[in-house]
Amino acid sequence: MENLSHALYMAAAMFAFVLAFSVALVLVNKLDAAAETITYKLDGSYYDSFSLERILGNNNDNSNRSRVVGLDTIIPTLYRYYKESFAVKILDVDGTLLQYFDTTTEGDVNAAKVTQERTTATSDRAEILKRSKQKALLSLYDVGDTTVPQHCCYMFGVPWLANINKDAKTRVDMYINGGKGYINNVLVDYSQPIGQHDSRLVSLNNFQDRKFREVFTQYAYEGDTVTNDENEIVTLTGSKQIATKIIIIYQLLPIS
Repeated sequence: MENLSHALYMAAAMFAFVLAFSVALVLVNKLDAAAETITYKLDGSYYDSFSLERILGNNNDNSNRSRVVGLDTIIPTLYRYYKESFAVKILDVDGTLLQYFDTTTEGDVNAAKVTQERTTATSDRAEILKRSKQKALLSLYDVGDTTVPQHCCYMFGVPWLANINKDAKTRVDMYINGGKGYINNVLVDYSQPIGQHDSRLVSLNNFQDRKFREVFTQYAYEGDTVTNDENEIVTLTGSKQIATKIIIIYQLLPIS
């Protein structure tokens, strides 16, 4: 009889342990689901956006997918451009480039700026071609005299490359909030009132109530390639492998 009592106690204890363990697993799963939900709610736009990146290149039809978004999607994306391998372009309603965030292009612009400042006379054809391309790059992104209205910079000479994590974040902060200040001894100014100055110097905060169309595309920043009329990479022409970068384009939509 005593042995039977001990057996019942052991069985009851085992049942209690199994029940407690099962409840613990359920609670852990619910906690994990809750944490994932909270993370998504806090930064859902990031996960939504980058679900498109994962399919880009695997299905050409998907590369043209787009959606309408607001600043709640654009802002967290900007804070990741300098940490992740993607670029961000912000376009006006007519397609005019307002801002370009891309560490690869920023590096190229900075290198071209340094080279142009140190140029000496040369008759070498390759060097002349290189300088010509660099000059075109500087002209394209308006790295010039910021005191001249038509030279309102996209990149301000790329001073944030000195400390990419800290200074690039400062630039993003200024662009979003309309700040003005020095980054690595270069004046960066996004404080201009909308409608009175070049829209490239207007902060993103001015478009709080506006919508943008988000589109994903890509470009090759390294490698030997051939492109078609739409500037899409179609083939490899040399031994150097293609290195590509995702571009997330946000184009301002007209006021409806």
